[in-house]
Order: sequence, then structure tokens, then C-alpha cells
Amino acid sequence: MNIGIDIDGVLTDLENYIGTVGKEYTIRNGLGFDDTMNINTTYGFLRKEDSHQFWNTHWENYATTIKVRKDASNIIKKLKMNGNKIIIITARTYDSQIIKDGKKRQKNMEKLIMKWLDKNDIKYDKIVFSNLNKLKDCLDNKIDIMIEDSISNIEQLKDNMKMLCFNAKYNSFYINSQVDRVYSWNDVYNIISKI
Repeated sequence: MNIGIDIDGVLTDLENYIGTVGKEYTIRNGLGFDDTMNINTTYGFLRKEDSHQFWNTHWENYATTIKVRKDASNIIKKLKMNGNKIIIITARTYDSQIIKDGKKRQKNMEKLIMKWLDKNDIKYDKIVFSNLNKLKDCLDNKIDIMIEDSISNIEQLKDNMKMLCFNAKYNSFYINSQVDRVYSWNDVYNIISKI
């Protein structure tokens, strides 16, 4: 099978980073923060402008220091050993284009991503730097199973492939019978190994 894997929120614990570093940033700058990280906020930031400003100053720190989720590397290696093809599909470089110096930062982010994947021993067959519409990239790469945390991406993809939703506060209200919710990389392996 071709397994697509998102990075932010799937290989990384985006929720924890925003809940600590992001919340500290909003307090320090007198901004509002929503601990529920619900759908009406931008991952906890009350205003989109605040989210953009935060990422403008934190992208590089996040990209280089965020830890990989527990067991992700070992489970991905097992999935590859079982004959699956691993395709990383991330929109992070596209997201970084909304920040100043977009093209320059996009190329830098691609390098940081590949360095981070190597440093954290994430084995993959291909990496796709997608835009915010991942459907074309998933179809072009014949993805059978996609592991995502973004509700908008899950909604966009669910009719075309098996979806695994990596649990977070910002997607916890989402329920769909077509989508399996996972809470760890061991959950990911258990579901995929039964297919």
C-alpha cells in the first residue's frame, strides 16, 4: 500500500508546541489564547493575524527543535519492512509562503524538513511539498491510506482513500464513520496491519 503521512500534528505534536510556546507568546504580547483550540480559533490564537505573526517568528525554531512523536520512526520502519511505500505529504512550505520572504523561506523550509526527517530517522520513499489542497498530490501518488490531523484535509480526502485522523484538541469534535481516529503511532500500526 501507499501510505501518505502529514508532518505537523502527525509526526510532530503541534498541539503541545502551540499550547506551550504559542500560549507563552500570546501572554507575553498581551494577546488572547483559547485553550480549547476549537474550530473557531486558529489553533488557539484568537486572530489569524496573531497566528501569522507567531509563525513568522517561530517557524525556524519549530522546524528545527520540535521532537518527533513517540514510536513514529520505529512504526514507519515496520510499515516499510511490511512492503508499504511511505510518502510524506506536507503543506508546511506552502503555509510558510504567507509569511514574509515567501519563496526564500519556502526553499529554506524544504531543507529544514528534510534535515529534520533525517535527524529523527524517519524513513520514506518520497516527499511531496503540497499546497493546502492535498487531493491532487494524494491521487497523483496513488495514496491508499492518509494519516492527517487537519479536518479540512480529511474532509477533502476521505472519499478517495482510507483516512486516519491523529487526535488533537483542534479536531476532537470531528466524527465521521469513514475516518478512524488514532491516538498514537501504535494505533496507526494496529489499524494498518489489519487492512
